[in-house]
Amino acid sequence: MSAEQQIQNAIDTKQKINVIYNGGSMSGQSRVLGPISIKGNKVRAKCYTTNALKTFLIERIQVMAENGELTKDRSSEVSQPPKVEPQQTLLDIQNAISPHFPTEQWLIELTESEKDLSIYARFKNGNPKKLPELQVCFEEYRTELEIDELTGDFKEVIIKRTKNWVVRYKKKKSAISYSHLNTAADRLFTWCKELLGSQSIEFKFLESAMLKHLKTMWPIDGKTKIKRELAALPNVYYNSAISQGTLNNEHWYFNVPYTFRDALDIKYEQRIKDKVGSMVWTQGPILKFKMGDNFPAKNTNITLQVQFGDQMGWDRDKSEMYLGSVVFDLFEIIDKKYTYKQRYQCNQMEFLELLINGDNLERLIKQSR
Repeated sequence: MSAEQQIQNAIDTKQKINVIYNGGSMSGQSRVLGPISIKGNKVRAKCYTTNALKTFLIERIQVMAENGELTKDRSSEVSQPPKVEPQQTLLDIQNAISPHFPTEQWLIELTESEKDLSIYARFKNGNPKKLPELQVCFEEYRTELEIDELTGDFKEVIIKRTKNWVVRYKKKKSAISYSHLNTAADRLFTWCKELLGSQSIEFKFLESAMLKHLKTMWPIDGKTKIKRELAALPNVYYNSAISQGTLNNEHWYFNVPYTFRDALDIKYEQRIKDKVGSMVWTQGPILKFKMGDNFPAKNTNITLQVQFGDQMGWDRDKSEMYLGSVVFDLFEIIDKKYTYKQRYQCNQMEFLELLINGDNLERLIKQSR
């Protein structure tokens, strides 16, 4: 019986059910729910664990039977966010697409205000065409024509936009508006592939959204403190029924499992809200990869092994973040045998970037073994 069927039965019989909810501040932990109603893919229920009325997504609910058996985990079926995170900017997007647009054929222009990114095709003489082929821009207002009831004439009316990010494609004569840059950029990437005639292109950022997010938690000066925020990049999930956790980082180039929470400064701790305490996953910016850490690549036959690690920390004397250091060896795995290839040195942030994107080895310092 599916989770939705069991929830409906609980509503009909006014019974409580034990569930695992793969979301919210208690993601992966067991709860006791008293379902009230179902509307679409949402269920309204009283959560007896937190003593509050809440709305839950059905696809994130696993109902637990008396023998501990869970219904199917459908949380992976929930639409995942696009590759571009909200922390990225138009400058990041420009840096990501530029390698795929040869300058002799294309001009990518970003306005000084960094609110308008346009891609122009060039004539044979090298001059850019007048109108952009593709454009993504932030627009606070839009204009519409309305009929003046008194005169019968058309008049231009300025309306404040609710979806400010607009993506335009000249070839399709299309313009689509989005509330957030991440979804607008996802559309831009799709149309860039079509414009270039290649669906196999991958757009990669010079700095991932996670690193940009970690930097927002650094002290601004000697007077402020290091921040800790709710874990979002990556987003931790723990299934207490089977004692198994994940960092929801399947898109990372190297395999960084749940056991590396400490290296990513992720903790499970109590937070107080409205005088009520609850346990939540939090994250700080102090990376601390250490000797012995091993990270195999997901789709290639290489692995990284840390030989030395010096964690990050705030330098009070310099009022700046000390980035620590990591020395690691690169191995190639052939017929289950590890063949040493090269030793590298970098800071903790660079090492995390490597684990996420897997493409910055050439920028790191090589060392002899």
